[in-house]
Amino acid sequence: MDLSQLQENFEASRVKGDRLELVENAVDYANGFQRMRKYEAAITCLNKVLPDVEGDATLHAVIRTALGTAFWEKAQLQKALNHFEEALKFFKTIDDKQGIAATLSIVGITFWRKCDWKKSLAVLRDAQNEERKADKRFTSLNGAFDRGIISLQNRVKIGRELRNPLKILQPLFSSSALYLVTGNLDEMNSSLNESVSLAEQLGKDDILIAARGLREMKN
Repeated sequence: MDLSQLQENFEASRVKGDRLELVENAVDYANGFQRMRKYEAAITCLNKVLPDVEGDATLHAVIRTALGTAFWEKAQLQKALNHFEEALKFFKTIDDKQGIAATLSIVGITFWRKCDWKKSLAVLRDAQNEERKADKRFTSLNGAFDRGIISLQNRVKIGRELRNPLKILQPLFSSSALYLVTGNLDEMNSSLNESVSLAEQLGKDDILIAARGLREMKN
């Protein structure tokens, strides 16, 4: 769906006053902006909706997760974590297992991006303890994961062209955790195997330790 149609759906739902429909369309619209790297526009869209969902813990948490995702794609990781923390408070209060699982997954990936492997693994283990299913409420989050994988694949390709082991290792290992949370275990195994080989060559003991932790999670 193109951006103009997403905008039309969003504006129509605001007039209609159906809060659930408004949130779904806001998340779709934000995801459309994020596909085009218009992160500020996505953030503005979602911020407009926050007053409309005041008092509804579920919808407020969904918008907070979407806001965090927009900041995550913008590489403002601390701002992203702040929104995820708020979302988790609401999801845990109402025992929304899907919301908890989705938000924990991106929190874990955020710490992975920050190279805080130990903390990331702990959060990802918690996320695995919750049952995660396809959920329209998290369209922008899942879109961010997909776009993140593509970006990392492109960086790996550049590293290969440069024949630079470190420039291959960094994005390759980063993609491993994303493959885990998106359920692509074959790609995870492949990226981990090569990452371990490169890390051994380069003496990256921290990556070797983190790789072992990630392998244990898929079993």
